[in-house]
Amino acid sequence: MNGYWISAERNLYGQCEIMTEIFSGNIESGRLKPLTISIVSAVLTGLSYGFGIYLFPMVMPEMLKDLHLNYTHAGTITGVGQVSALLTIPPAGYLTGRIGGLRLILLCPLIGACLLAAMYYVKGFYGLMILNFIIRGWPIMVWIPLVAIAAEHIDVKWRATMLTASSSGACFFIFIDGVISSYFLAHYHWRNMWLFVSGLCLIVVVVCFLALKGVNAWEIIKYGAGPASKPTGDILKWIKTRSGIALNLLFALAGFAFVAFQMYLAPFLRDELGLGLEITGVMWAVMGISGIIGGVGIGVITDRMGARISFAIVFAMAVISTVLICLPMNFLTVLTMAVLFGVGQAAVFGLHPAYLSKTMSADLAAKAFSVGNMVMISSAVAGNFIGGWSGGETGSFLLFYIALGGLFLLGVFVSFCLKNEKYK
Repeated sequence: MNGYWISAERNLYGQCEIMTEIFSGNIESGRLKPLTISIVSAVLTGLSYGFGIYLFPMVMPEMLKDLHLNYTHAGTITGVGQVSALLTIPPAGYLTGRIGGLRLILLCPLIGACLLAAMYYVKGFYGLMILNFIIRGWPIMVWIPLVAIAAEHIDVKWRATMLTASSSGACFFIFIDGVISSYFLAHYHWRNMWLFVSGLCLIVVVVCFLALKGVNAWEIIKYGAGPASKPTGDILKWIKTRSGIALNLLFALAGFAFVAFQMYLAPFLRDELGLGLEITGVMWAVMGISGIIGGVGIGVITDRMGARISFAIVFAMAVISTVLICLPMNFLTVLTMAVLFGVGQAAVFGLHPAYLSKTMSADLAAKAFSVGNMVMISSAVAGNFIGGWSGGETGSFLLFYIALGGLFLLGVFVSFCLKNEKYK
């Protein structure tokens, strides 16, 4: 009993010591520095994906109309933009080592703000394609350094939380995108919107810079690589296994179907189904909010029941979402679809690295994740191009969305081909 009270007294003393360090300004021991870095990383990642990828599809119908383009042009523009992500991965890794991860994730949104402002002046197909190509590389330049930032500044036991929060930041900015795009399309013009988000981006970068400077974030602290693990084989051998084939197929399905589903959702709902700006604006907002909340729920399910169950749930949500938009639409149907797809989209891209981290060594997982990302981005290029071509040639996206529903259903079955993590 005396030992219990001594232990309790020590724990209480330790907690009081931590609080004293926080309020006395000792930011290293007080955890303020890693907390600030985590928040800044989440904000800048969400900002980059929100303004660099997700905002364009929301205003694409108006931009295409004013620039006298069709959806075949749109498919080419978005498909070429996906190639930018592939080409950006090597320089992102190089620059992370040269100038540091934190400096890179601050510099890229600064450049991105200038590119967003340039969208105000775009006049035609080639200008839009070139600008979109460069902008689409911006989010990758912010995402790649996060692993290095976590290793340098975040304790091992909090790295997954930091990275998950950063990946979920895009969901919040989908909500922001919906509000901004609906307001500017209703009251101003899409050109004015790009200038506004450019200014907003600059303000966020300045605030983040001041926050990092306030905690002396430029000083690097190596926390170590975490628990050591033995190599589990060559990456080529893993790719040939049942789980390797299944996971890479899930990478491909996620890249092709989830990206294309959102890319052409606005023109399908508004041009073909006749939904107004108000409803689609609410849809984007609900999709973003549900993604923030639901993504955490899927993470809990993954920790309790395994990634393959979560994969199946996420793809099943996407199947139901596709069925809903192919049926007669009303406000309740749109909201239900937005909630289901918002949760699925927020979670699916985090399930791949989660599964890899639980089934193989860190080195092999990193190689497998790089291969998977290449597969996913290549599939997204194909999905965007085929979606735009289908809409342009047939005059409707209905058949394309029916095909996406079939791919989502395939994903449900492929999920159960994965090896259960508990048999690692």
